[in-house]
Amino acid sequence: MQSSTTAGGEGAGAHDQPHIHKTLRWHHAVALVLGPTTGVFISMGFQIGAIGAWATIFIAGLMTLIAVAQGFLFAEMAAMFPDKPGGISLYAHEAWKKYFAPLGSLAAFGYWMGYSLVLAITGVIIGSLIQAQWFPDVTWTVSTGTVDLSLGHIIGLVTVALAWFLNVRGIKVAVRVNQIVGVVFVVVLAIIAFGPYFTGGWKASNLSWHVSGWKPFVVWMYVTAWTAYSSELCATFAPEFKDTIRDTRKALVTTGILLLAVFTLVPMGAAGYLGEQAIGENPLTYGVMVVNQLFGSGGQVITAAVVAAFFIGQICASADAARALFGLAKDDMTIKELYHLNRRGEPSRALTLDLVVNVLILLFVGNPLAILFASNLGYILSITLAVAGFLLLRRDRPAWPRPFRAGAGWVPAGVFLVAVNLVMLVVGALNPGLAGYGGIRESFIGLGILLVAWVLFAFRRIVQDRTGLRLREDAPALPTSEVADPSAL
Repeated sequence: MQSSTTAGGEGAGAHDQPHIHKTLRWHHAVALVLGPTTGVFISMGFQIGAIGAWATIFIAGLMTLIAVAQGFLFAEMAAMFPDKPGGISLYAHEAWKKYFAPLGSLAAFGYWMGYSLVLAITGVIIGSLIQAQWFPDVTWTVSTGTVDLSLGHIIGLVTVALAWFLNVRGIKVAVRVNQIVGVVFVVVLAIIAFGPYFTGGWKASNLSWHVSGWKPFVVWMYVTAWTAYSSELCATFAPEFKDTIRDTRKALVTTGILLLAVFTLVPMGAAGYLGEQAIGENPLTYGVMVVNQLFGSGGQVITAAVVAAFFIGQICASADAARALFGLAKDDMTIKELYHLNRRGEPSRALTLDLVVNVLILLFVGNPLAILFASNLGYILSITLAVAGFLLLRRDRPAWPRPFRAGAGWVPAGVFLVAVNLVMLVVGALNPGLAGYGGIRESFIGLGILLVAWVLFAFRRIVQDRTGLRLREDAPALPTSEVADPSAL
């Protein structure tokens, strides 16, 4: 299937529009979601040290169960719009455009932020792990004016560029890399989760709960959602599944269960074996500590496996974020140049923009805390608008074909989920200090980055398309003929 260089470019007709290639099955998405499981070593170690293992496990389990429930809503919307690359944020745009079209651009841009802006931070973690394990004596730095670049930063730059290269070469290439690394990482996770029970070193007394009050609890839910909700990314790849409906549904449910197991069993096994204080003091490397104490050695092997897992997380995040940008441009919500696929069917310009943004973050952003907070703010906003979009689509487009339809009970469940996400968004955004995220300054930085979406939205409509800034758009009651039968796509 051939694709043009840009939408509406020179000589482009309807048949020349970019087309995402349908090459994936549901288990390929599961391999991609193995990347976000690295969250168990990014944020959960800090969380165990701050509020205790039982509180961390309970919140992680709760959030992953909510993610599985939301997956059924997203599966219905994916079946409704199988031609929408970009996932849940594009479904949110479809639902909200008849009320306030710029909300769609905000949802999609926020979703992009959630996956793209953490690539640099993950790269720094990879570089730090490699430097600590294999190059501890390398202490030189190079200043860029705002950041003192170490060997770890340079390694991070290399990993971000390599993730870009693999994705540009084709999503199947990225999936193959993830599958190979993922098998090794799953073995490592299993050792950490179950190994302590067989040695007799696991103690329930090592686990505690010390989060008090509803507000800190909600803030930690907000922090945990960054990784626990990641099963939804399967919806982003829905147009690329060979069987859009069945593969999307299977992928969403399977990945939700996988994340539930990882985010509860791994911290339980590790905390009961090492103790919460040891994990709090070594939040990124506690997995290596567990294996070293179990077997007496193997630190280098386990570090390599953890580094590789972080890298597949970069591949996944890069692929997902680029598709969100491509979908934004396809639906006329950002600059049209991003509506482009290379000859392998990959959104190469969007991937390259992600690369450039994250390289700049690595080189010039001295405090990545604001960027991490901004990504979470945009991501939870996108989730909230998408879940609310499910309810709007049920009301506004009752006759729209739904090859997969969630049961009637999912409507009141959707109302409940919107309320949970909205409370979590507001409380989390206004109280970042309760989880060590900083202060209200970080909230305003995150909001400022989000509002860039509206600047690009206005530029596309006023300057590029010359259609004027319409705040409300028509929403068809039925799909056009070319997507009337989603199962045929």
